[in-house]
Amino acid sequence: MKILVNIAFFFLKILPIPFYYFIGNCFFYITYYLLRYRRDVVHQNIIKSFPGFDENKVTLVEKEFYRHLSDYFVESGAIVRLSEKAFQKRFRYLNGFLLEKYRKEGKNILILAGHYGNWEWFCTLPLITGYPVFSLYKPQHNLFVDEAMVQSREKYGMRLLPYPGLYKEIISLPVENPVAVLMAADQRPLWNNKDPWIEFMNQPITCFRGLENIHKAMKGHAVFAKIVKIKRGHYTVEFIPLDETRADLAGLSLTERYFIELEKSIRSDPAYYLWSHKRWKFIKPSG
Repeated sequence: MKILVNIAFFFLKILPIPFYYFIGNCFFYITYYLLRYRRDVVHQNIIKSFPGFDENKVTLVEKEFYRHLSDYFVESGAIVRLSEKAFQKRFRYLNGFLLEKYRKEGKNILILAGHYGNWEWFCTLPLITGYPVFSLYKPQHNLFVDEAMVQSREKYGMRLLPYPGLYKEIISLPVENPVAVLMAADQRPLWNNKDPWIEFMNQPITCFRGLENIHKAMKGHAVFAKIVKIKRGHYTVEFIPLDETRADLAGLSLTERYFIELEKSIRSDPAYYLWSHKRWKFIKPSG
């Protein structure tokens, strides 16, 4: 399988970047107009999240979402093509110095991202920090996709931690050197009636309860990685502290603090969230 992935990566590396976005344009028309990929799911998610939007506004966000989703796919493929210098221009970390501050204090850091913007480009984190960077990873059933994902995410030195047994992996990390752990923490967990429920985008959701345990085990700081899409293929990232010392977040769990910041990003620019995900599938039990 590695041979097939290496062959695919060879051709991806020689394609000019404008051609990636030509493919993205084609992909948009195929997914939105021909396949109608999860159109009903996207439509309902946006309506329920933004009850004040009229039908024209909902349709506008839908189309922009599918355009962005197409860009996300081709940009993820372009990881093997883009150089460090190119990423410095296209995925700019505005306050990477905050990570270095925590590292010099000898503190571990939990970096919480969402499925917003292009989260795959966080593979560049090792380029801006001296932390060893680890990331949550859910193995894919398709071996080709799985191998391609591993190779692209580990391109700059990030190490992947498997989703099964994640907590054990984290608490077994070396304690003598601080580490950074990246998680996209807004995924819908498997059904478990012990998982906490919170309000997110006007709807109740069940959350990954292990987040609190992971943060406690790491005994360090937690930050939200806020992505802003500047234009096609260009993003900025700002690390926002989620420490309990923030007056506006006092008394809230880490999970609640995280979803508050993620919701701010979504409301600021709705089209760049992963609306095709069935995030609100579960219905909160009564009582």
